[in-house]
Amino acid sequence: MVPTHFTSIEFFQKKKDITLYRAADETQRYILKSIITKDTSVRQAFYDEYETLSALRHPSIPVYYWLREDYQVPGQKSGTLTLCMEDCSQPAPFSLFSIGELCRILYKTTDILSYLLENGVLYTDLNPSNLIISEAHGDYAVTLVDYTYCYYFLRNPYPAYPLRFSYNISPQLKGQQFLIQALTFLLYDLVEENHIEQLPSPVYQLLETGRNPSEELSLHDFQEMLRHCGAR
Repeated sequence: MVPTHFTSIEFFQKKKDITLYRAADETQRYILKSIITKDTSVRQAFYDEYETLSALRHPSIPVYYWLREDYQVPGQKSGTLTLCMEDCSQPAPFSLFSIGELCRILYKTTDILSYLLENGVLYTDLNPSNLIISEAHGDYAVTLVDYTYCYYFLRNPYPAYPLRFSYNISPQLKGQQFLIQALTFLLYDLVEENHIEQLPSPVYQLLETGRNPSEELSLHDFQEMLRHCGAR
């Protein structure tokens, strides 16, 4: 049973209407996400996030523990709407990644995006700061964080809060095309972060294809292209 009282709670960062805190007890670390706004659309985004993601269990998704309507956090005179979730943060990697390693990381990221889409969530804020990369048993593991304002719940096609894209999404090809584009731009960012100046021909082809994916291109097809780029 995850507690509501912790041995420590400290401010972490603020994102728009959301304040993040790091909390801990004797055995584990947590992230608390808190909002004080009365805006019903922002509050609904919190409820959607908790109700959908707390039902999922996947090693690349933080575990969601509880949602409280009136939780007291440091620095606030009254209770706030607060989510408690697993703190998945890891130390940054000591060394730069090769292009083959980046393709492997992208392959693993495609796995989690496909899983989310199958469960009614289109993740729409894919960038290096929201991707936690770690090594496990000689392979790479990825964790996606920061789901508020970043997703589209397919079971709720007309949410009360603004979305970050304008075209109609379906759980089939439209959503997959969107994610292929997002994965492609993520690879551009990771290549730049890792100071890779020369790319093999298959990677150039993947980047060109992923920027403007055809209607026939699926996430599975994109993963096969990543295999040819060195994602063993």
